[in-house]
Amino acid sequence: MSNAESTKTMEPKDSGKYPWRPVIGQFFCTIAFYGPFFGISGILLPAKIGFIDPVNKVNLTATATTVTLIISVFAGIIFGALSDMTRSRFGARTPWLIGTSVVATVCLIIFAVNDNTAIAMAAWFVYTACYSAMMSAGMAWMHDLIPEKYRGSASSSFGIATQIGLNGFQSLCSLFVASVGAVSNGVFVTLVIADIAMIIAVIVTAEPSNKDIPPVKLDLSAFKQFLPPTHAGRDYWFACISRLLYMLPGGIGTYRLYTLTDWMHTSAASAATWMALMSMLSLIFAIIMSALSGPVSMLFKGGMKIPAAVGMFLVGVPCWLPLIVPTPLMYTIYVALSGIGGGLFIAIDQSLMTSVLPNPDQAAKDLSFINAMGTVGQMLAPLLGAWVFHQFGYAGLFPMGFIVLTLGALSILGMKNVK
Repeated sequence: MSNAESTKTMEPKDSGKYPWRPVIGQFFCTIAFYGPFFGISGILLPAKIGFIDPVNKVNLTATATTVTLIISVFAGIIFGALSDMTRSRFGARTPWLIGTSVVATVCLIIFAVNDNTAIAMAAWFVYTACYSAMMSAGMAWMHDLIPEKYRGSASSSFGIATQIGLNGFQSLCSLFVASVGAVSNGVFVTLVIADIAMIIAVIVTAEPSNKDIPPVKLDLSAFKQFLPPTHAGRDYWFACISRLLYMLPGGIGTYRLYTLTDWMHTSAASAATWMALMSMLSLIFAIIMSALSGPVSMLFKGGMKIPAAVGMFLVGVPCWLPLIVPTPLMYTIYVALSGIGGGLFIAIDQSLMTSVLPNPDQAAKDLSFINAMGTVGQMLAPLLGAWVFHQFGYAGLFPMGFIVLTLGALSILGMKNVK
């Protein structure tokens, strides 16, 4: 039997009932892996670096973020392929979700209690690998357990969870910015919530056994499991490009704290308050748009391509506001309005990406390559942001965001076979 045959998986069966359990499970799972990563990397990691080395904080943050995302690229692909190969009584994904959650918890505790740069960063980097494994396994639940006819609404649920994990946890972590020091209490609060969410996800989903599926034969040909789908087709690669460009303006968020304090001359305490408000308003608008993504999609006759492109474009349009009026209030309005487009895009994104997968038997790995492109965008974001900062100052970040996101919207429109 060939490896291609031995890796064949079963498509989820449509029982005629809405698959509430996996939808709810993926909702909590998404919060569990996105929340700590985005909350800490976006808020507490720069704050801790600023506490340790205030003079070199911009360059050190760029370096730390870059190393983090390099790890994410390779770990996501490797663990995604290993997850596809896993056979157990708990399915292909649950063992990875549980195992890496335990290791991630230990790493974040070490990170939280250390002010030694080397130890704290090492713990953070190992956590990053665990985060990538959780994301690769958790995202594949939609393909494995949710029939295609339900993935639109399931993607909307995923979008809401993503916004909670991104903006909700960043808002939560912003409350602890002013008190970041030798011990980061915000990390502990974030960790407890994430671990509870993961426990709920695993229990509710109750992923079935896949031991009846023939195992992968581990020979030289199995190496292909770790390679990108070279014959995936045009739509798959446009999806990869759009994900990269969506993440590329992330330098705006990476240097948000410094933009408020160093460019807009806001105190650290006031900046923390503004950042919490930004994240909360963005979360509210994004959740509302995620919930409305179904009706919005129906305006385009159920299509995903146009509303996804419109959503990405709407993220970029408000970038001009803080450039024209550089105040914390206008910066907050920009972030809130961007949440409208972000909510629409993220709610449709997962279903869009699932629809371009070339091989159902390698869903986690192929999704990991799309996610890896987003991670490359995150990796390049602080570097691009730092370059723009050195060339044009903090003001240059905002036009950069508009230009990149507009190109991302055009890349979505370049998909040919996606409705």
